[in-house]
Amino acid sequence: MTWIQRLFSRRRIEADLSEEIRGHLDERIEELVSRGGVPREDAVHQARREFGNVTLIEEQAREVWRWRWIEDLFSDVRFSLRQLRRSPAFAVAGALTLALGIGANTAVFSVVNPAGPYAVSYPNFFDLRNENAVFDHLVSYRSAPMSLTGSGEAVQLRGEIVSWELFPLLKIQLPLGRGFQPDDEDPGARTVIVSHSLWKTTLGGDVGIIGRTINLDREPYLVVGVAPAGFNFPVGGEQVQVWTTLAIDARSATVQPVTQQRGARMLSVMGRLRDGVSIQQAGAQMNRIAGSLAERYPNENRRYPGTFLQSALGDVVGLARGPLLFLLGAVGLVLLLTCANLANLLLSRTAEREREFALRLAIGAARSRIVRQVMTEALTLAFLGGIAGVALAALLIDLAIPLIGTTIPRIAQTSVDGRVLGFALTLTLVTSVLFSVAPAARLLHDRLNDPLKEGAYGNGHGHGRFGSALVVAQIALGLMLLSGASLLMAAFVHVTRRDPGFQPERLLTFSLGVPDSQYPRARQLEFYNQLLERLARVPSARAALAMPLPLTGSSMTVGFDIAERPAPPSARPSSDIAIVSPGFFQTAGIPLLEGRGFTDQDDSGHPPVLIVNRAFSDKFFPGATAVGKRIQSGALSDARGPQMREIVGIVGNARQSPLGSQSEPIYYFPYRQLPWCCPSVIVRTAGSPASLESSVRSVVLSIDRQLPLFDVRTGNQILALGVTPVTFLTVLMVSFAAIGLLLTSIGLYGVLSYAVVKRTREIGIRIALGASRSAVLSMVLRRSAMLVAGGLIIGVVGSIAARRFIGGMLFGLHGGSPLLLLCAVSVMVAAAWLATYLPAHRAASIDPILALRSE
Repeated sequence: MTWIQRLFSRRRIEADLSEEIRGHLDERIEELVSRGGVPREDAVHQARREFGNVTLIEEQAREVWRWRWIEDLFSDVRFSLRQLRRSPAFAVAGALTLALGIGANTAVFSVVNPAGPYAVSYPNFFDLRNENAVFDHLVSYRSAPMSLTGSGEAVQLRGEIVSWELFPLLKIQLPLGRGFQPDDEDPGARTVIVSHSLWKTTLGGDVGIIGRTINLDREPYLVVGVAPAGFNFPVGGEQVQVWTTLAIDARSATVQPVTQQRGARMLSVMGRLRDGVSIQQAGAQMNRIAGSLAERYPNENRRYPGTFLQSALGDVVGLARGPLLFLLGAVGLVLLLTCANLANLLLSRTAEREREFALRLAIGAARSRIVRQVMTEALTLAFLGGIAGVALAALLIDLAIPLIGTTIPRIAQTSVDGRVLGFALTLTLVTSVLFSVAPAARLLHDRLNDPLKEGAYGNGHGHGRFGSALVVAQIALGLMLLSGASLLMAAFVHVTRRDPGFQPERLLTFSLGVPDSQYPRARQLEFYNQLLERLARVPSARAALAMPLPLTGSSMTVGFDIAERPAPPSARPSSDIAIVSPGFFQTAGIPLLEGRGFTDQDDSGHPPVLIVNRAFSDKFFPGATAVGKRIQSGALSDARGPQMREIVGIVGNARQSPLGSQSEPIYYFPYRQLPWCCPSVIVRTAGSPASLESSVRSVVLSIDRQLPLFDVRTGNQILALGVTPVTFLTVLMVSFAAIGLLLTSIGLYGVLSYAVVKRTREIGIRIALGASRSAVLSMVLRRSAMLVAGGLIIGVVGSIAARRFIGGMLFGLHGGSPLLLLCAVSVMVAAAWLATYLPAHRAASIDPILALRSE
């Protein structure tokens, strides 16, 4: 009979075993009666003594059967559920505590789990795609807003320009139509794949849409496919509604197409490695190709002679990634606190069941069996907490997405997927092991038969030692959480009080979807000039153009040459750029420090000029003024080609990123000399900027009724959106610190309360013999002070080490003030005193007569 057959016949086999053992026992009884002349009753007792514990013998015989561990597991789980049902307060407290720890960790893990791109130009991308042998597919992509026209008022869409291999790379099958093909990249091709939501709503869910055309930027595009429901690429920010190919960048009637401009780095690139190729091998080959491109095209590629490839687990969350990692460490501390708190609860519960365990040992149960039962109970509790934790994580994610908005890339696509569930399951298993170690260790090493010798009262010393150590650890971890929360609060104050470099009050900003097909560069310049003229007629309004806007986090980095200091290709400097119209600095409230601003005469018919900010001047022309110096931008130029441009002015530092550690160097081009596509419009008014929106919209519609306005925001809204990640992370961190403080206080309260209960008789005797109430109070306070002091010492050391480790991770704040750590220590001491007061007061209030009578 195989073990599988035995498994399904176990009831019969167990019955046969019991019958066989009874048969041996009966044979011995008959032998004593017939041969020894022993009375039957005495023979029964003697045979049982000789034979031993029948139940234990049956258990030992069953242990050699292969299914026994399965039965024991199910038995342990059933017993654990019964125990938890008998102690609902313990079960609910434990599950909720675990839900907080696991839920917080799962939610943060689902956010800090990105995939990141890197930037190249079209010609470099084509070379990389053609020359590499390590990727099955290599895909480029860039964002491009598009307007859907032809059916009433124009609708602004979020578009993405991609290379044709996007869907094969992602291994996505379209429910309707097909993916892109190589000839969809040819100049003049106009094909589009629409999102499932756009197809379902705006396009009416018509299955016959494939092969029809829709008007994007007033040009007909052939719909070739519909993306699956829920699909979004790239996974960051808002839902992309249309994908088209790089053919849109391959045509231009007036200037060189961007697909032929090697210096115009605007693409993100991602690839799928071929089977058997490691990222190190791919990186080595891409480095070689990048080096070759730098040698072949030194003017355009001199800034990229070295490492070209980075892991897809890169920096997609940008400047918010450091604080998110900091937050992940914080929720890790919350989880450890949770484990310590539950370990204390289990220790107390184990101490209450000492007599039960002693009796089970006395009747033959193995110590390992009891330990396994306790760990199974911990695992059962952990799974209940894990289920609640996943539900809590999903709730936290739903709450976080609207609060954060799009300031943290990928947050909109964050969800509890299979990877997150796997993380939660792993966390549940690890947690159950962590908080069951202390009770299991005590069961393995303590003398469990002592309670039977001592009567109804165990000594509780084992719990006291383990419990005290856990409380010390909780205080240390709680202090580290408080220290981290104080750091993040200081970072919040640091960021919100930092001068943005411009005046956001009474400022309105908006963008327009101006299609290249209807507005070539010359017409765009004419359109925006007309727009600024008409906006200037609005009472109390002054308007200007800028790309990008300050404080939005958008940037374009371009290398340049300094006329008086030529540099080798590998050392060529670079800086962020912006393109602005005359009057921008006055409209935005950015002070002019030296020289002059842009004027209407700074157009293509006059000498090329630039304006730089103070950070640029200080960095690249230290000890001298930048006014009068000449630089040549490597990638951007007007119809006259690359030229040396004279710096005619220096302005104040306006931050491009609200979370940057310092003001970034930036140089400004005049829009009339470099009419780049799609600048934003800023309008300053003497009154409320929100009341100006209807007037602005009327002005735009009077010029072109099919142009959609989008991203309409006031200056204060831009400022608030910029610090949203800091606000959210600060609130979250303070919440975690409060949870940690609560868990620490509960742990300290529990240990002291348990000690008072265990020593009630001793304290009663002390009071009966003349000890004062104040002496009893001092005894409990001294014990608490020792625990708190030990935890504070470890916590201070850990906090100092953590501050050095995180460095400038918190939005430019390095380390923080020692006063912050002192404040955290003070809060912990206050919480510890509150947790100590009730047990100490209870101990001092013990009636010796009642205490001794209870014995």
